[in-house]
Amino acid sequence: MLQNLKLQNDLIEAMTDPRLEMRSALPADKMVLLSMVNAMADVDKMPRLDTEAQQRLLHDAFDKKRFEVILAEWEGKAIGYAAFFEGYSTFEARPTLYVDDLFVLPEYRGRHVAYELFRHCLQEAKRRECGRMEWLVLESNASAFGFYDHLHAKKLQGWTPFRINRADIERMA
Repeated sequence: MLQNLKLQNDLIEAMTDPRLEMRSALPADKMVLLSMVNAMADVDKMPRLDTEAQQRLLHDAFDKKRFEVILAEWEGKAIGYAAFFEGYSTFEARPTLYVDDLFVLPEYRGRHVAYELFRHCLQEAKRRECGRMEWLVLESNASAFGFYDHLHAKKLQGWTPFRINRADIERMA
């Protein structure tokens, strides 16, 4: 009960902080998006996007609109983002909002920015009448597990993610 009260108080504080704003990324934000994705790669110890990947990402985001991006800005400076797209669940007979990235620069963590990005995704899922919202978390990202546990998100049991990479798609198709 006390934990839920603290969470509610934290959320009210986050929603009332005038320094934080959420907005949809625009084509003028291309360099901001690239810097955010590369910052997340650095934090997650993943390779940064090469030039070709950067071009594809920007083309898919702003020209093809294959996914959407919400930017979190603190006093006008981009400090985080969420990237998401819609899939479909035949079992729910409703769309699924899939959150591909949710990232906040390390120096801005602890200010409820991730929660506000997550809440924006929840609102979008509700607006689209989604049956569920899904995302993946790196096993090494203990802080993300703590964040989602705190929000009472459920870790899927009995489901194992699979992947076929681009080279294997080319080889097998």
